[in-house]
Amino acid sequence: MSDEWVVTMPKLGETVTEGTIGSWKKQVGDSVEFDDPLFEVSTDKVDSEIPSPYDGVVVEILVGEGETVPVGTPLIRIGGAGSAPAGADRLPSAAHGVAAGGGPSLNDPANPAMGGSEGTAGADPEVGVPTGVVHDITMPKLGETVTEGTIGSWRKQVGDTVEFDDPLFEVSTDKVDSEIPSPYDGVMIEILVAEGETAPVGTVLARIGEPGATAAPGPSATPASGGAAAPAAAAAAPATTGAPAAADRNGRMLSPLVRRLVAESGLDVAAITGSGEGGRIRREDVERAIAAGTGQAQAPAAAAPAPAAAAAAPAAAPAAPAPAAAPATSAAPRAPAASSATDGRDQVVKLSRMRLAVAAGMKASQTLAASVWTSVEVDFDNVERVRQKLKDRFKAETGASLSYLPFVARATVDALRAHPTVNSSIDVDAGTMTLHPYVNLGIAVDLDQQGLVVPVVRDADGLNIRGIAKKITEMAGAARGKKLAMADMQGSTFTITNPGPFASWASAPIINQPNTGILCTDGVKRRPVAVGDTIAIHPTGIIGLVYDHRAFDGSTASLFLRDIRDALEQRDWAAEIG
Repeated sequence: MSDEWVVTMPKLGETVTEGTIGSWKKQVGDSVEFDDPLFEVSTDKVDSEIPSPYDGVVVEILVGEGETVPVGTPLIRIGGAGSAPAGADRLPSAAHGVAAGGGPSLNDPANPAMGGSEGTAGADPEVGVPTGVVHDITMPKLGETVTEGTIGSWRKQVGDTVEFDDPLFEVSTDKVDSEIPSPYDGVMIEILVAEGETAPVGTVLARIGEPGATAAPGPSATPASGGAAAPAAAAAAPATTGAPAAADRNGRMLSPLVRRLVAESGLDVAAITGSGEGGRIRREDVERAIAAGTGQAQAPAAAAPAPAAAAAAPAAAPAAPAPAAAPATSAAPRAPAASSATDGRDQVVKLSRMRLAVAAGMKASQTLAASVWTSVEVDFDNVERVRQKLKDRFKAETGASLSYLPFVARATVDALRAHPTVNSSIDVDAGTMTLHPYVNLGIAVDLDQQGLVVPVVRDADGLNIRGIAKKITEMAGAARGKKLAMADMQGSTFTITNPGPFASWASAPIINQPNTGILCTDGVKRRPVAVGDTIAIHPTGIIGLVYDHRAFDGSTASLFLRDIRDALEQRDWAAEIG
């Protein structure tokens, strides 16, 4: 019988307990590939399109469109290639939901991202098959473009009692550090991936069983102290089924993300020293080669790039299965190019995961987009007079500071509605542009100079300046407190970055993919300006737009900036603030 997997209702936020199926993108009998749009789900917070975590064939749809079900409810069964559709009355495969001595169980809470799987208790015992009711905890898929995550710390250890929703482990991706709750009650019986290790989405990380349940010894049962998930565990990850990692000419396994980064950067993979097990090339190795300017290929790389990840939030490094034979390549880390002549006063520090992720994402965006910068000068005198008059009352009533940013954001939202191509995403390969009839406004937030995240103010076009200011303040605070959910950083249609408080003059930021533009608000300073036939001292500043020339032209960019400038200089802001 072909392999089969169950996809469950995802947990799209810490407080989300249920979701409503909007529409199915695939039907019974359809072929589906990893990351294909599978279904739309609506919660009380957001509408999301959920990608498939598996390759295969749709065998059965268990929940109809319009139905609301709790998080963890089985929604659809996907079988391996050649699987036949099930009968209308068939329940999910017993291999994925069997309690000891019983039939299929649909009531156990499931892994929020991957749905998890339960060991088969009623089958004949086999080596490597857990005994008792045992649940696999897999690496969750924390975003549409996220392919892997790094274990930060385990909150439970082998032998610990675990209750549903207890903090289980921390996982870091290119976008955020998240605390993952347990989807089951039971006892931690096995940890397969150690702290600090990176694993693909779907990799089995740990196992939770009922008291007394045990995991039989097998190739996938690697102790947490072993430092890496066993090859069998990685191979069992459904996210990679049907799409095994390719190998380079030296036999080293290459994950899809590594292949994409190599292809986009024009590197020769043979010239990159791998620091992974057996000399495997990891994302960090490619990023070091990019930063050092080494390993450039003479001809374009043959590997086909995967879709680019968001520029401000690139995916973290996958942990591909170890190759069958370890090559002779040295695993010694490459010395920084600038350190060829060392000085005893130099200090070499390890780059953080966030810094490496930002580096890779920024470079990927530069490679993808045809970026152009244009700007306008704005006289903020109209805004400043309103600020000075109303800022104290505004702060008392909303809890938000009446800085220049809410004014700029409010004017930008109106300009985006007037120029829909600026509020779009583009797919040149498909020959399409997606125009968004709403504004999900990304706001870049600096995390104390350690990196950037981009929380999203959803449906900002439905908010006045008070609403926008409150949401920006709330989300910036959550970002700095590391309390943002992954859903809070997804789905932006346009982004604003604000280095103005650091007294910048004019900046050209990198586009936050898949947006087609990013606005930069630089420092405001009092300068002499012409007011009619006289000279006055007014607060002025530069507002710049970096845009993807593939999506629209300089005329659109200039008109877009003109509308923002005119709104800031001429609108009756006091009336809107009330």
